[in-house]
Amino acid sequence: MDVKQWLPEFQVSAESDTHLQSYFLQRPEVDKIINGTSWLVLGRKGVGKTAIYEYLKNSQPTKLNNYNTICINFNDYPWPAHNLYKESLAGELSAYQKSWKYLFYIKALAKLIEIKQTKNEPLNKELKWALKYLNEVYGNPDPTLTEVIISKIIRISKIKGPGVDTDEIDLDMGEISFEDIPENAQLKQKLRSNAFSLLSYFETIFQNNSGQHKIIIALDQLDENWLSGEIEEYSKVLINLLNVCRNISQDFKVNKNLKIITFLRSDIYNSLKFNDKNKLLQDRSVTISWDNDSLDEMFYERIKKYAPKNFDLGESSGQKTSCLFEAKFVRQGTPVFKYVTRRSFFRPRDVIVYLNKVRENHRTNSSGLYTTPELYDADHDASASVYNELIDEWSNQFPEIDDLLSVLQLIQVESFTYDDFVNKHSSIFSCNSPSKAQEHLYFLFNNSIIGQKKQGRWEYVCSTPELKLNIEREFRTHHALKYRLQLLESRPNQNI
Repeated sequence: MDVKQWLPEFQVSAESDTHLQSYFLQRPEVDKIINGTSWLVLGRKGVGKTAIYEYLKNSQPTKLNNYNTICINFNDYPWPAHNLYKESLAGELSAYQKSWKYLFYIKALAKLIEIKQTKNEPLNKELKWALKYLNEVYGNPDPTLTEVIISKIIRISKIKGPGVDTDEIDLDMGEISFEDIPENAQLKQKLRSNAFSLLSYFETIFQNNSGQHKIIIALDQLDENWLSGEIEEYSKVLINLLNVCRNISQDFKVNKNLKIITFLRSDIYNSLKFNDKNKLLQDRSVTISWDNDSLDEMFYERIKKYAPKNFDLGESSGQKTSCLFEAKFVRQGTPVFKYVTRRSFFRPRDVIVYLNKVRENHRTNSSGLYTTPELYDADHDASASVYNELIDEWSNQFPEIDDLLSVLQLIQVESFTYDDFVNKHSSIFSCNSPSKAQEHLYFLFNNSIIGQKKQGRWEYVCSTPELKLNIEREFRTHHALKYRLQLLESRPNQNI
């Protein structure tokens, strides 16, 4: 049977991959999250943060150290709502942190009530009070993210605590837009006096009633839909999110029952400025990283899942993913899969795209396997895909990315010197200066778009994290971009 008949095209998006759990989650990061003290998951775009998020979302508690999960996707999150809280409440720090805690405890309490009802456990007076308020304020016992943040809570004219009859809820049923609050002093006062009174009630009720029940709240795609002009404000929001997560993880009253898992891009975390940032990085974070062997193992699990019984998986020779190809070694004696990963940023997404391009190029043959020409032909389309991924990755946080890639294209050859870069940089950037050129060079280097030689081989930060930039040595544009940027191979004494 031909390989294209039994091996499907792999899904680039973790959300679309229905078989993700069967081959992805043999990762050490998962164990540290579920069984350890880590709660901050860092990684570059495309390395698998959302894949872990999807695993948490779709797994039963028995696979998650008995944690029940609440997964919140921020793809369509109304970030400006935080500004409204800040403008409506006294104190920026208080507003941001309370808005996050408010979200977490509403969702955690709604989940706790759901768990108890599913298990036919009776609700005591406190939980009945909380359920009544959730239904009255939001119209349902488990409000959505948007419903919590931009809520009808300002319609509460008087809050009665859980010690009173749950039927005595006094609401002002007038329809008021949340956006009206900053312009209305009376509404501001009502929000200050009422909005987060519920927070203290909900927090206490959760602590009193969680018992042996354990809940994880996972937050993904916090980097989505950021506007470049709002990054400074969003950074404040994220810093306060991390502080709330840390405070919950250190609170002995609640940390055995509630854990907030935050998935965040490494570059965004590195840009934040707050106390104990490095300590948090060392003590409570996991950074997702891949190498040739771990990527090979993951894709081999995919192959084994679909391979027919009579297919030679190459287990005796340790070929793994290379078993899909006729030749096991290609140019310069490079193993096939290593040839692929050297044309990636060591991200699963890059490798998925490359193997899918090989599949597109494949034509049925006598061996039923992919051929070396098909591997080489995939280089061009895969290069365009990596280029587009870089634009998508950085267009918000670093809008200069288009022009920087144009600088590399103007250089025309793969290998170049610092002077070559500065020369072409000046033709693209009107505000050119040596310091700006060097800043851009470091950006390209730190994100593996360019690399340098180490022990005679061209290396990049994605494959060699300890690699340090040396401005006096030659640089090389990553081979993954060679065809999209139409670069020639370097030649000795070539004038650029």
